[in-house]
Amino acid sequence: MVVIKEAIPELRKLYGENFIPEIERFSEVIGYSTEKDDFEFRVEFNPDRPDLFSFNLLKISMEMYYNNLRWKPISIRKKGSDFLVDENVRSLRKYVIGFHCIGRSIGDHFRELIDYQEKIHLSIGKDRTKVSIGIHDQKNLRFPVNYSARKSEEVKFTTYDGTITGTAKEILKNHQKGVEYGHLIPSSSLVPIIEDADHRVLSMPPVVNGNSTAVTETTSAFFIDITGTDLKAVKDAFFLLAYYFHGIGYEIEGSNLDDIQKFLKTDGRTVAVSLDEVEEILGQRISAEDCITLLQRMGYDCKADSSHLKAMVPGNRSDVMGPVDIIEDIAKAHGYSNLDLHRPNLDVIGHEAEGNQMVSNVRTIMVGLGYQEIMTYVVSTHDHYKNANYSGGVHIRNPKSLDFSMVRDRLYLGVLDLLRLNKRRNLPQMVFEIGEILSDTEQFTNLCVARINSKSSFSDMKQVLDALMTRLSLDSYEVRTSDHENFISGRTGEIVVNGKAIGYLGEVHPETLEQYELKNPVAIIEVNLSSVSSLIY
Repeated sequence: MVVIKEAIPELRKLYGENFIPEIERFSEVIGYSTEKDDFEFRVEFNPDRPDLFSFNLLKISMEMYYNNLRWKPISIRKKGSDFLVDENVRSLRKYVIGFHCIGRSIGDHFRELIDYQEKIHLSIGKDRTKVSIGIHDQKNLRFPVNYSARKSEEVKFTTYDGTITGTAKEILKNHQKGVEYGHLIPSSSLVPIIEDADHRVLSMPPVVNGNSTAVTETTSAFFIDITGTDLKAVKDAFFLLAYYFHGIGYEIEGSNLDDIQKFLKTDGRTVAVSLDEVEEILGQRISAEDCITLLQRMGYDCKADSSHLKAMVPGNRSDVMGPVDIIEDIAKAHGYSNLDLHRPNLDVIGHEAEGNQMVSNVRTIMVGLGYQEIMTYVVSTHDHYKNANYSGGVHIRNPKSLDFSMVRDRLYLGVLDLLRLNKRRNLPQMVFEIGEILSDTEQFTNLCVARINSKSSFSDMKQVLDALMTRLSLDSYEVRTSDHENFISGRTGEIVVNGKAIGYLGEVHPETLEQYELKNPVAIIEVNLSSVSSLIY
């Protein structure tokens, strides 16, 4: 998931006293979730709507929905070709686009802009693999700007944060960003470099910017470079940034204008939707006139005849791939609760699936013991593993979002992350999860029980385990002393039934708790219910 957040006083200062309640109301239309405490307000989106990943963009969408603001394609002013691309760089990072954004000082939107840049990097950019963005203060550079491949030992500059001055090779080796993203440059001897007419280095994409064009709150004229290995990702990033700047009142000027003109032809691309298809999917007939109004409220332009809609899709709606996406937005604008109800005509009688009896029994037992059931994602982020200094799980190649890049092979790491998100809630917190994992190419159902309190201990979990096993008629189980990653040695045990290990319990190690920002002890049980079921049934 993608989260944007801001201090409540700052949001009220920028957008008014009613802005937060309006966002909460709009969540019923779009389908995001909100959370706030005494100081901070947070909005959590699905990763397929990067056009909403800032409060200002969210405000514009709300004005379209509630206040009849109508979408218009962005306009790009012509400017000379002041961004030159050397063909020798195409083998390193093939696609590139450049443009200018001219307006007032960025001011209060500065932090939001930088955060939005990183959200694009992580979502459509796949952590800069597909696309990376450089944002520069153009008052400190002289055009034309040149993008070329240079020898890593011959280019020297100071990084944007001023921490390292050295050759590109030294920066790749010693700077934090170089260590993190240097592997994205396929050559060790040649690096992609963007520099101005005076050979000041703007950036070494996709790794790090130089400090000569660092932006601040006072920057009013921006030069944006977007480089990547995927043309669609570069185009999507261009539209997202251009619409962002357009939304805060900036004028957009093209640099390599021929390439931008090709992109602009898709701003307002037409997607045809049959009214019969709308009726088939939504279960009720909505007139063409009503569909036009609903789509305008969702940020489209639209025309219609007696049987078809022609929806014009904004360039920053990279999530819209076909008619079904248009119909989904019609449903959101109409309101799912306003759709007609129909009883499905099924020729079967439902009953509990075989194998679920054990899960139902365990769920009943845990609720009876005072624990609250939770559900976390089967496909989650590698951050759960990185925070715990653990490299397990099944990696997904080319994930749609880095938030969903690993298939879990245990439950407790996701549960720890949930406790982190609820660390401000009252103690004790007693939760359990029954969910699927993938381990050694096999799928299993696991149970994880967790308790966080000022004095959570191994003994607490042993009592829960005793109660669970007694009710499952597995009194012959034993707990053998063992070590387990992320648990305290000497306070961890392996659960064994008939000589077969079915799980473990123990106290989470303080270093792991610190990684998850937890300040109170956590005790955990994790049991393979698939193994338990084979012992009982």
